[in-house]
Amino acid sequence: MHFAPGTEQEILREAVVRFVERNCAPRDVRRWDRDGEFPETLHHEMVAAGFPAMMVPQAYGGSASSMQDCAIVYEEISRPSVDLGTRLALLAWGSMILSDFASEEIKQEFLPRVASGAVKLSFSLTEPGSGSDAASLQTRARADGDGWVLNGQKLFSSGADALNNHIIVAARTDPDAPRHKGISLFLVPNTSPGLTIRRLDTVGRKIVGLCEIFFDAVRIPRRYLIGEVNHGWHYITRHLERERITLAANYLGSARSALADAIAYACERRQFGRPIGDFQVIAHMLADMATEVEAARWMVAMAAWRYDMQLPCAKQASMAKLFVSEMLVRATTQGMQILAGHGYTTDHDMQRYWRDARNCTVGGGTSQIQRGLIARELGL
Repeated sequence: MHFAPGTEQEILREAVVRFVERNCAPRDVRRWDRDGEFPETLHHEMVAAGFPAMMVPQAYGGSASSMQDCAIVYEEISRPSVDLGTRLALLAWGSMILSDFASEEIKQEFLPRVASGAVKLSFSLTEPGSGSDAASLQTRARADGDGWVLNGQKLFSSGADALNNHIIVAARTDPDAPRHKGISLFLVPNTSPGLTIRRLDTVGRKIVGLCEIFFDAVRIPRRYLIGEVNHGWHYITRHLERERITLAANYLGSARSALADAIAYACERRQFGRPIGDFQVIAHMLADMATEVEAARWMVAMAAWRYDMQLPCAKQASMAKLFVSEMLVRATTQGMQILAGHGYTTDHDMQRYWRDARNCTVGGGTSQIQRGLIARELGL
């Protein structure tokens, strides 16, 4: 057994680090957070670097990179902000659903355009009355002539309002079927007539943003049904392991930045005639943060490796998502305490890491849901 990354992985990580240095200056990221903007120029640079193509099969113009390689990109691109990794994660989630389940016509139409940056993808499942109990969703889709008509409401939809975005929407197509059996997935352009998208005013995660969506007799072509009717729940659950590993990699990148900023501040800030890092209480806080970040690194690496080896990884993926998200909350809270009053100002990035972290134990499956899944894997 050895833990050294391969040469190609080292080259990939260095390339992403350089990308972040060139394109994600701290002052720009602070402005994007303040303005609630994911700039199209950054998306174009991501495309030029080949990041979206990593999540698309080779047959459709992508490079179909391994989960381990994708995790490296997610981790490094999320160091300035979790939301930068989120944009890529949304493309990956959507691309995998389309490549596995959509018709060949839809694959040919959309996946090359995702790889080239012409089309973005997002996913919309949660509703005002269905969060952790996602299968209780009530948005309806009914066949009508040569198309489908959607009515209902979605909530907390990441990146739904992005330019050139198509939303993969879960809707109920058979209200009389058992709740997991009557759900289908649809591809909905976010400029469709009858569709209203409202950006939510959230505490954090402002760059990609969370949206509320209203469907008022939204008509889409019949071919925009993804896969078979009433099979949507199976399609949703197929890639949950990948989603959880991806989220854990995003959170790891943010935690590394929180740790690095806290160490730098502890070395620079002087009180009682010496750097505050000389005081045991601060040193031990940083030691605990560093230990948890290192543990998170290996949990993500193991889960990604098992995914690539096609080994069972449901337990490891949920463990990684649970541990890394809660670790990020702890790390950013400690970082705020170390920076004290300075951390509370927007002159420092710690407050953004801290605000964004508050979503991590809720979005993508709450910590409580992850614990339940892990317990089930343990036979409980």
